[in-house]
Amino acid sequence: MNKTILVVDDEPVIRKILNDLLLSEGYRLEFACDGFEALQKLPAVEPDLILLDVMMPAMSGLEVTRRVKSNPEWQPIPIILVTALDGRKDVARGLDAGADDFIRKPFDQVELLARVRSMLRIKGQYDLLERRRQELETSLYLNEKFAGVIARHLEELEVLHNTGLQLITNLDSDSVLTLIAQTTQDLIPESCRSFMHLVSDEDESLLPVVFFPETNSKMIYPDLGVEPVIRQVLATRFPAQIPDVTAEPHGCRPAINEIRSLLTVPMVDQYRLLGTLSVASPDVDAFPMGRNHVLSILADQAAVAIAKARFFETTVKSKEAEKATIRRIFQRYVSPAVVDSLVDNVDDVALGGRRREISVFFADIRNFSRFAENSPSERVVEILNHYFSLAVEAILAEQGTLDKFMGDAVMAIFNAPLLQPDGTLRAARAALVMQQAITRYNATADHEPLLFGIGIHAGPAVVGNIGAAQQMNYTAIGDTVNLAKRLQESAEGGQILLSQAAFEAVQDEVIAEKLGVFEFKGRVSVEQVYRLVGLTAPATAPN
Repeated sequence: MNKTILVVDDEPVIRKILNDLLLSEGYRLEFACDGFEALQKLPAVEPDLILLDVMMPAMSGLEVTRRVKSNPEWQPIPIILVTALDGRKDVARGLDAGADDFIRKPFDQVELLARVRSMLRIKGQYDLLERRRQELETSLYLNEKFAGVIARHLEELEVLHNTGLQLITNLDSDSVLTLIAQTTQDLIPESCRSFMHLVSDEDESLLPVVFFPETNSKMIYPDLGVEPVIRQVLATRFPAQIPDVTAEPHGCRPAINEIRSLLTVPMVDQYRLLGTLSVASPDVDAFPMGRNHVLSILADQAAVAIAKARFFETTVKSKEAEKATIRRIFQRYVSPAVVDSLVDNVDDVALGGRRREISVFFADIRNFSRFAENSPSERVVEILNHYFSLAVEAILAEQGTLDKFMGDAVMAIFNAPLLQPDGTLRAARAALVMQQAITRYNATADHEPLLFGIGIHAGPAVVGNIGAAQQMNYTAIGDTVNLAKRLQESAEGGQILLSQAAFEAVQDEVIAEKLGVFEFKGRVSVEQVYRLVGLTAPATAPN
């Protein structure tokens, strides 16, 4: 029978996307536009899974989660929060409210389907256990002579049920393994030692992990001496119960004394073989019939939980690697504050080429070539670096992105990679602060004063990491860049020239003089040009 999913989202577009995606996978869907409608529909729909938006009017997804999880009849229904929120605190709030998983908008369809399948598998395990629990309760009433046996089964299923509920929300592999080890001791009292053999994804080698509940610890062994039995279980995917491993034809020589009787079951998540779960005793033939059934149920739960925890940890590592890449790339171009913001808002970064409205800032030192001809090279570099330091300080103070240095010129862009609706105003403020700082420096300099000519233009360009695999730089390409450079070439020392587009973006915040229409080399159209005089609110030069 097709699984039923209740989708709760106030955005029609999101509901349409989820409808198309989930219907194609064969799921039966019910929809609610807000939290109140969802709670009204729950008794009739009886969904196997709830996909729940967090940010909704009237009642948030977190409140809906609390109400669902506070109802004993609805508590087992897994809830995946689909949220535009980000950060560990928001995730923690969702999990504290009772959510079983989460996915961030805009979501990756492959990841969403994987999480849906994972939750439905866990729900299926819960439903199976619940049915078996009900069957055992019925048997108890029908035949009192088996009361002791049934009571034991009920105890086992209760342990499995509670373990399953804990595993649903556990995303840490280490904690999952510890919980499974503790549960095996509760379920199989004859066991003196429990251990797993985990199958490596890379080379299918075995990793034996032995649990020591008396010290709440675990240890990895190179070999336990029972690997022939383990490989047989992995090959057949059937449990193996060995009364005495030392009497086996393949001659097992256990590495620890507690292994004489051995019960081993496979751990399989759908069709993926993750390893085996085993219990051992130093006594011969220690495990009664039926223990393999209980251990198999626990192994199924363990497989789902381990696969889910690995998936989560892989996702986290991928995100951390992505953030590290962003930090490594952009720390050369922007201020530390901008780098931190980009790391926290990964989706704002274009690591390829993306078309965006930007403001381009070009500045060039006037008459520097003549100055350089008459000065020692070391002195030229020293002075050039000082002027560039003043320029860079002004640009970074406005959170601009340094694009490149070209001889005695510097190029910067605004509104990329970090979104800045006031990017053109930031460029104008940086230009004014830069000219003020240079004027102050020139007043005390022991060399011929030098001045920057600056051009600013706003318009569309392609921005992103551009280059070859061996060398890539974050830069902007397009006519917007070319026009900004032409404006800079037309500016006199100490002048800041704005294009028509740049002026229109900041005209309410600046004082500017209209210079008239300019013709630029290589361009058919002419451009109205303005000279930036100041701001209606004064800019402040860096010290």
